[in-house]
Amino acid sequence: MKTRYLFLIVAIFAAQALQAQTTPAAKKAKALVESGIAYFQKNGQAAAIAAFSDVNGKFRDGEYYLFMHDAAKPDTAVCVARGDGNKALIGKDMWMTKDSDGVLYIQKLVLTGLKSGTGWVDYKRTNPETKKIEAKSSFVARIPGTEFTLGCGFYK
Repeated sequence: MKTRYLFLIVAIFAAQALQAQTTPAAKKAKALVESGIAYFQKNGQAAAIAAFSDVNGKFRDGEYYLFMHDAAKPDTAVCVARGDGNKALIGKDMWMTKDSDGVLYIQKLVLTGLKSGTGWVDYKRTNPETKKIEAKSSFVARIPGTEFTLGCGFYK
């Protein structure tokens, strides 16, 4: 009986995670990352970093923006681009950054991109609109042929 309840609980969480990846918000985040990778491949690193960091550019749409980390050195995740305008984070190693639950979410993002190629990572962040800590889901992908990961997230 306990096994059935455990299975049911796991199934509910799995269904919620899958649903989060198929919502219009998830599709939009994933499409923005895929568009960013295509831009990087066509225009090169310098142009891509500039475009991804432009808060008024084509890679920013309301709460949706790209973020890019350089993981060329082991156990590092240097922020090289952010479309949210937070320039203070550019050039900083974000590897040890934790969410409100103590989850090293930048590590999870970078490792998901590097090891799996693409994937979703759930974590918590302060929503700039509500000023409350909320659940967030980000799609992340490795830019082929590089040690860069590119992501975009949305609040659930």
